[in-house]
Amino acid sequence: MLSDVQDDRPSIARAIVATMVRVNGDVRFVDGDTVIRVECPVLEATWLLRRLVDGIYDRPLDMSVVPADDRALRYVLRVRARGGDLARMVGALDRRGRRVQGLVPAVVAGGPLVAGGVWRAALLAAGRVVLAHGVARLQVDCPTMPVAMALVGAARSLGVRAMARELATSHMVVVSDAASVDTLLSVLGARSASEALRQWRHRTAHPAAITISLQAVNAERATVAGHASAAQIRWALQVLGDRTPEHLQTIGRLRVDYPSLSLSELGRLVEPPLNKDTVAGRLRRLREHATQLLDPESQL
Repeated sequence: MLSDVQDDRPSIARAIVATMVRVNGDVRFVDGDTVIRVECPVLEATWLLRRLVDGIYDRPLDMSVVPADDRALRYVLRVRARGGDLARMVGALDRRGRRVQGLVPAVVAGGPLVAGGVWRAALLAAGRVVLAHGVARLQVDCPTMPVAMALVGAARSLGVRAMARELATSHMVVVSDAASVDTLLSVLGARSASEALRQWRHRTAHPAAITISLQAVNAERATVAGHASAAQIRWALQVLGDRTPEHLQTIGRLRVDYPSLSLSELGRLVEPPLNKDTVAGRLRRLREHATQLLDPESQL
């Protein structure tokens, strides 16, 4: 199991804790205390999180592991500590005391070593293997698009191709390419799982799959990319609110309303029409304005 992999280096331990808390946890502040609640699908993952929190936070903690109240076969770690230091340690607050939207910069920029810890934590907290139509894919449910995009970036640093998707009520990150699934599981030390999936793919392979046209594949990729872009723009519009420049708000709302359209098609909906490069530039600036508002130290 992924929870059996032993690597207690501080940078990795902090990345695992921060990711599990952000992916499937909740941080609140009650009477001057930090209260953390993290739900895990297996007891071993919950005990791993408890051990890591206890190891990197050297002050008194009130911790308990209990079955989830309303869901079978799930467990909850509750942690309570005085002050806000614990919230910063688990990556819920940045150095200025502001809530983190995705993952803290130290984790995002930690390189391949830390990225492995990020993905181990994400799979333990909210991951699953989906087997359908001869394809084995890894999925991680995420609370927000910034968290999903942070996981996509971590996968990239491992040489793994992952995509962020937005559903009606949630977000997810998907690794569906067979080579990427094998690479990710091998990097995380789950080689037996990787081998089991390879054998499953071999048993379920169907010659008809070869006839899938390149056009259909490209169309699917474009649709996925369009929906991911729409989710990012929706987030940017929510962050900026009334501060959104009018010309950026116009193209941003079109992207959100028509996630499947190409940039050229979006541009034709504007009066006067815009070319695809102008549309792409305005969408990029919209995301940059939102990022700048949340982190004034970032560069536009």
